[in-house]
Amino acid sequence: MKKNKKPVIISESWLFRINRLSDIIFATSMTMLLLAFDFSSIDNIKSNKELLKALSNQLPILGIYLTTFILLAVYWLKHTTTTRLMKGADSTYMWLDIITLAFVALLPFSNGLATAFSDFYAAILLYSLNVIVIGAFSYASWRYATHYDRLLKEPLEKEIADEISQDKWMEPLLAFISMIVAYFYIDYAQLPYVLVPVIYALRTKWIEYRSTKAR
Repeated sequence: MKKNKKPVIISESWLFRINRLSDIIFATSMTMLLLAFDFSSIDNIKSNKELLKALSNQLPILGIYLTTFILLAVYWLKHTTTTRLMKGADSTYMWLDIITLAFVALLPFSNGLATAFSDFYAAILLYSLNVIVIGAFSYASWRYATHYDRLLKEPLEKEIADEISQDKWMEPLLAFISMIVAYFYIDYAQLPYVLVPVIYALRTKWIEYRSTKAR
C-alpha cells in the first residue's frame, strides 16, 4: 500500500511573518549602507576648502551607496509585489525566502568591501555574486509559489507569471555585466546598476499593461 503524502501546510500567518521579517531586514540593510562612509580623513580639517576637498573624495562612496540603496529598494518592491499575490506560505517557501534575506543582510558587507577596495576586482566580484545569489533565490521562491498556483490567491496567467520570473533575473544580469565591465574598466563597475530603476519602471508598466489586457 502506498502511504498517503503528508499534506502541505499553507499558512497566511507565515506569509505575514516573513513579510514583516523582510521589511525589517531590508530596512536594516539599507540603513547599514551608511557605515561605508569614512570620515576619518577629515579629522584635521581647518578650512572650508579642505572640507569640500575631503567631501569630494567621498563621491565614489556616495555613488556605490546610491546604486546599492536603489538595488535593495527594487528587490524589496519586487518582494512586496509578489507576496501580495499569495494566499500564504509553507515551510519550503519560508526557507527559500529566509536564504534570500540572509544574502540581503550580507549586501551591506559586500557594499563596504566594494567601497573600501574599489580598485580590486575581487571586491567587485564578491559584490556582484551577492547580487546574483539574491536574484537566484528570489526567482526560486517565486517559481515555487507559482508552480500549479501552489501559493497564489487565484490562478495567474502563465505569460504574466513568466514575465515576473524573467524580471527576477534583471539584477543578476546587470551584476554579471558589471563583473565583465570591472574586469576591463574597474572604475565603471557600478555603471550597469544605474539601469536598475529605469528597467524596473519599464518592466512594471509592461506587466501591468499585460495584466490589464488579459482581463
